[in-house]
Amino acid sequence: MKLIAWDFDGTLVDSRPLIEAGMAHALDALGQPRSVMAEWLKYVGLPVEAGIRHTFEPLGLDGPTVLKAYRSFGHAEHEHMMQPFEGIPELLVELKGRGQRMAVVTSKRRLPLLRQMAQWDWEPLFDPIITPDEVTHGKPHPESLEQLQARTGLAAEDILMVGDTPFDLDMARAAGVPSLAVGHGFYDQEALAACGPRAYAPDTAALRDILLAWSE
Repeated sequence: MKLIAWDFDGTLVDSRPLIEAGMAHALDALGQPRSVMAEWLKYVGLPVEAGIRHTFEPLGLDGPTVLKAYRSFGHAEHEHMMQPFEGIPELLVELKGRGQRMAVVTSKRRLPLLRQMAQWDWEPLFDPIITPDEVTHGKPHPESLEQLQARTGLAAEDILMVGDTPFDLDMARAAGVPSLAVGHGFYDQEALAACGPRAYAPDTAALRDILLAWSE
């Protein structure tokens, strides 16, 4: 394992409170019932535009209108609602200290990602950082991991994708990249197991044990 490719939301950072607050704001603004939230959460892990399209177009609402309402929440002013999962900052520092190369492959746009990472001085830990701004096709299309291979010169089997959604794991499978599923994010073990990860870590302690064993 020469490089760990991390997903961000739901894998490194518990962003669920912020995501749900933003969508609750949008639903209220659009006069939609809060029950729509459950359908929306099925698509967390995709680029936000895609998740909104899948959720709201069947309801007769166009994506740009919903996206405008969602963004009007002012996520930048509420980022205190998201924090790293317990033990993740220490694990990242430990891995970096052992010489482990790490990257981020995310569905979050670059500007908010870098702003959020700056809270914990994380940007120097990852190279490269690949967001929807650098690719034509977002998750679960393999383009992000194909770009990662091109930029690092690594073969697919030398990379490990760590993520909390089926979209992360399906992307990895399509790219021929091994994957590791984490259970502290948005999806349960059964949904993740169906995507064929090499292993499953229910929490950060298990994640640390697996990664340290595989990096030796």
